[in-house]
Amino acid sequence: MKHPIILDACTIINLLRIDEDEFLFKSIKSMDLHIANIVYQEVCSNVKKNSLSKEQKKYIQQIIPLFLSYSRQDADIINDLQEYFDKLTRFTAHTKKRNGELLSSALSLCVSREKSQKVHFYTDDFPAKEQFSRYFSYQQIGEVGDSVDLLIFLYWTKSDFSIEQLLRYLNDLKSEFNIPLKNLVNKIQTKKDLLTKKDKKEKSLIENIDNILYGYLNADMQLLNTGIVFFLEHKKFTAIKNIIQQFPNIEKECILFQKVRNTIQSLSSYEIFKIA
Repeated sequence: MKHPIILDACTIINLLRIDEDEFLFKSIKSMDLHIANIVYQEVCSNVKKNSLSKEQKKYIQQIIPLFLSYSRQDADIINDLQEYFDKLTRFTAHTKKRNGELLSSALSLCVSREKSQKVHFYTDDFPAKEQFSRYFSYQQIGEVGDSVDLLIFLYWTKSDFSIEQLLRYLNDLKSEFNIPLKNLVNKIQTKKDLLTKKDKKEKSLIENIDNILYGYLNADMQLLNTGIVFFLEHKKFTAIKNIIQQFPNIEKECILFQKVRNTIQSLSSYEIFKIA
């Protein structure tokens, strides 16, 4: 039996950026795949903005039209739920405009009821994951996961998905998330080297720059993220804040980098059980 899965734009992009031979795409479409039309539109738009290589952009732009047949129009999702769509919005305190995460959560509710099955919604937007997970639990829709969870799910459900492939994809994903982190750290280090004597007397400035630098060096994403959040929330050190704002997805990438790294480490000691 095919298992229903719903994908968000960021997860589609993150998986396709490491999918060189269409194996992941074929694995995904072998599931009972559903996406909201707004997600399809977001992928088409975001692939032009993301820091992807020319080869990655070309591949994703070639593959993404194939997702269109799995999409449901946003108006149809809203009409199918009727008054429950507004209740979903209120329950989750969704104050933004209708976006991919909201319509995907609504689509998940539709699919779970239509098929009388729990579904898995995959998003790499961690604020959205936290926002909608309680609703998924309350309505018994299913679970909200991310691209790491989806890779593991595809591994144990598909007989032709080997552990060697899983480890390769996880390592490729880690490398992709490391690129913006490394670029950010290099810019922060350059800025630190140019600080004046007066700047160096600012204890909180130096402490949080070091949180970023040492956090990255020691693979302590919590420490790194502490430094990032400090500069984003304080107006005093605008030069550092401006650097961080050049990487709008850096907080999410810190979380995913840590998760994929921990998963790889765990797999060296505890394998994922799979029936051959």
